Amino acid sequence: MGKTLLLIICFALAIPFAGMASEAFVPRQTAIEDTIVRYAPDDDGRTYTSLEEALSASSPVYRLKLTKLPKRDSLPEDLFRLTQLRELTVKGCRLCIVNQRIGELRHLQYLNLDHNKLLRLPNAIGRLTELRTLVISRNMIETLPDSIAKLKQLTAIDAWDNPLYVLPASIKALKSTLKTLDLRQIPLTKWEYEEMEYLLPETKILFTDICECENRRDHN
Repeated sequence: MGKTLLLIICFALAIPFAGMASEAFVPRQTAIEDTIVRYAPDDDGRTYTSLEEALSASSPVYRLKLTKLPKRDSLPEDLFRLTQLRELTVKGCRLCIVNQRIGELRHLQYLNLDHNKLLRLPNAIGRLTELRTLVISRNMIETLPDSIAKLKQLTAIDAWDNPLYVLPASIKALKSTLKTLDLRQIPLTKWEYEEMEYLLPETKILFTDICECENRRDHN
C-alpha cells in the first residue's frame, strides 16, 4: 500500500500545471512541417530576409523576416511599400516605435515584433483586420490599444515577458474569437488574472504564476 501511494504521489508531481509552463507559447506558423500555405497563385513560398531584396522583387512579396536593421528606432518607411505582405517578422531589432503606417499593411495575417524595446502599439494596429497572430513578446509594453477590438480574426496573442498587467475593456469584443493569450513570465496578481478572465472567459490565458505581491497594483 505504501509503495502504491508513493507511486501515485510521484506521478502526480510529474504532471506540470498548465499555467506553470516556462516556455513561451509558439503561435501557429504558416509553415506546417514541409507544407507552406500559398496566399496566391503567384506565391512561390519564399520568405525574404532582406528588405532590399524584397523591394527589388519582380513579384509580390508575401513574407518578410528581418532580424537585423540599421540602427534606428522605428520601422523603415520603405517597408510600407510591400502592401501584399501576409507575414512580417521584425525580431531583435531594438525598435522603440511601431509606425502608424503599419495599418497600411492591411493584408497581414501574422505580425511578429518579438524582442524589441516597444513601450506600446499604435492605434493603427486596429486596421490590420486580417491579422490572426500577434507576437509582441519580450518588449516593455504596458497596455494594448483599444483598437485591438477591431481585429475580429485574431486568434492568438503572444505577449510573454512584458509588464502587461491589465487589458483594455474593449478586448471583450474578441472573447469568442481569441483562443490563446500568452502572458507567461509576467507576475500577475490574483485580481489582475481574474479581471482578464472576466474580459476573456473563453480564451486560454497562459501564465507562469500568481505573484505574492499586493493583490491590487496601482495601474494609474
